[in-house]
Amino acid sequence: MSRILITGAAGFIGSHMTRAGVDAGHEVHVVVRPGTEDSRLDADDGAFIRHNFDLQSEDAMRRCLADVSPEIVFHLAARPRRREEAELNDAKAGIREHLNALLGLLGAASAARHPPRKIIRTGSLAEYGVAQAPYEEDSREIPVNAYGAELTAATHVIGGLQSRLPFPVITARLALVFGPRQSTQFMIPNLIERCLAGQRCMIHHPSDRRDLLYVDDVVEALFRVADAPTTTRLVNIATGIAPSMREVAKLIVEHTGADPELIEFGAATSTGGIPDFRASPARVKDLFGWSARVPLTEGLARTIAWHRAVLPPASSDGRASGKTV
Repeated sequence: MSRILITGAAGFIGSHMTRAGVDAGHEVHVVVRPGTEDSRLDADDGAFIRHNFDLQSEDAMRRCLADVSPEIVFHLAARPRRREEAELNDAKAGIREHLNALLGLLGAASAARHPPRKIIRTGSLAEYGVAQAPYEEDSREIPVNAYGAELTAATHVIGGLQSRLPFPVITARLALVFGPRQSTQFMIPNLIERCLAGQRCMIHHPSDRRDLLYVDDVVEALFRVADAPTTTRLVNIATGIAPSMREVAKLIVEHTGADPELIEFGAATSTGGIPDFRASPARVKDLFGWSARVPLTEGLARTIAWHRAVLPPASSDGRASGKTV
């Protein structure tokens, strides 16, 4: 059993990490920013120790690390969706959240009386952007949005500081993760709920290909990386397989039993900016013995079953005006 600290624990992946850590018998401490919507943690409330503070508070971070003395830190806090704002204020906020908070964590952890054994930080395949797919860890990143650029900057800052840290920091670049309790701001849960409700939906970029991972596989990968005696600066957590959004939409229609006519598709040549979003999983398999175990069809079936269980019955006039994803 280990003593672990999870930042971003109220988020989609963080809540699954929290539950898995509790189930595995770890002493689980979580950091939740005051005011954060935290209902994902309700089922496990009382099984973990909660610390309420903003990660940008270096004093609070120092106190937390001194009190907890975690052996492993999973740094999952990140905001993948942010509206563009005037004067690049969205990017400025991203730098504060992704870089300043990271530096505060690393600084406090390195100065702690009992530093952690390892820090696992989650990044994203979005850092590679339009680099040649399948992405490999040594690929030159070409991010196409502020989110990818912020995460890439943080990855390289860690690399530049690693020799000064008394513990390894491993960045796990994640494929697109889906599963129960994910926000409907994202395509898969949005499309599932609309199909179950009999509502129309538009897939703007049906030819774009995406490397998709069921959340349980991601949680297993992160614990494998944490537990292994080996280390690396960077590792992709991915399948190397990238179905098109048209194929994914058709699978969701099939598993929900929705009318295929509810789904409209944009032009085949349309792209959201990254037409082929997939990575090689060779390093994570070689170093940590991990491969994705949940096929896409099974992951979708599990996710749809969860949505069926929590959604209210669809109204008789469920064919609402179309929404795009």
